[in-house]
Amino acid sequence: MLNRVVKEESENMKDKLMTGFLPLSAAAVTLMCVTASARAEGKKPNIVYIVADDLGWKDVGFHGSDIKTPHIDRLAQGGATLEQFYAQPMCTPTRACLMTGRYPFRYGLQTAVILGPHTYGLPTYEWLLPQALKEAGYRTAIIGKWHLGHADRKYWPRQRGFDYQYGPLIGEIDYFTHESNDVIDWYRNNEPLKEEGYSTTLIGNEAVRLINEHDPATPLYLYLTFNAPHSPYQAPQEYIDRYKNIGNPHVACTQAWLPRWTTRSVAS
Repeated sequence: MLNRVVKEESENMKDKLMTGFLPLSAAAVTLMCVTASARAEGKKPNIVYIVADDLGWKDVGFHGSDIKTPHIDRLAQGGATLEQFYAQPMCTPTRACLMTGRYPFRYGLQTAVILGPHTYGLPTYEWLLPQALKEAGYRTAIIGKWHLGHADRKYWPRQRGFDYQYGPLIGEIDYFTHESNDVIDWYRNNEPLKEEGYSTTLIGNEAVRLINEHDPATPLYLYLTFNAPHSPYQAPQEYIDRYKNIGNPHVACTQAWLPRWTTRSVAS
C-alpha cells in the first residue's frame, strides 16, 4: 500500500517538476555555469553542474582556508554564493536530492550511503533531472561519480536519463587504480573501462573534451561530479609537496586534492 502511494505521489510530482526543477537545482548546485549569450537570445542555456565530494565549508580560499583554490574563488567572486545553505551530510542522500528535487526520506535514501555489497538504489519510479531535461531537448551527460545504485543496471545513469556516462558508479575508489575492493569501478556508457591516470585529472579532461566536441545547436546539461576530496587520502606527489609545512600526511593530501581539480579542471 505504501509503495503504491509513493509511486502515485511521484507521478503527480512529474508535471510540477518541469517548472520547479531548475530553480530547486540552482539552489542546491555547487557551481552552475549558464551561457549569457544564450539567455540574451532566448535560447535554452547550457548547464554545467559541478559537484565536489565531501568538501568542507572552509576548504575553499574564499572562506579563509589555507588551501589554494584560485579558480573557485574567482567563480565565487563573480557569481552568487549560498552562505547559509544546508546539505545532506553524506554522498548518496545529497546526490539523490540533486537528481530528484525531493527530500531523500521520501524514497528511503535518507540514512546512509550505498556501499559496495548493497543491492538497492534510487527507486526507478522517481523521475530525475536528466529525464526532465531530455524531454526539454537537452543532451545529458554525467562525468564522474554516480553513487545512486550499482548492483542492477536499472539504477545506472544511462538508464536514468543520461545520454552519456563516464566514471565510477560506487562511492569510494582508489584515485590511481580506479578500484573498489580490488574491482575496477570505472565505466564509459555502461562498459567497464581500464585506463591509467589520476581520477580527478581524467574526469576533468573528459569534461573538457565533451564540451569542446558538443554540437552547440543542442543545449547541454553536464553533471560533473568529482570524487575529490572524498577518501581515500591520495594525491599526486607534486601537489602534496606544495603543503610540506603540514606534518600530518592525511591532512596534507586533503589540502593537495583541491588545487588539483580547481587548477586543472575548473580553469579549463
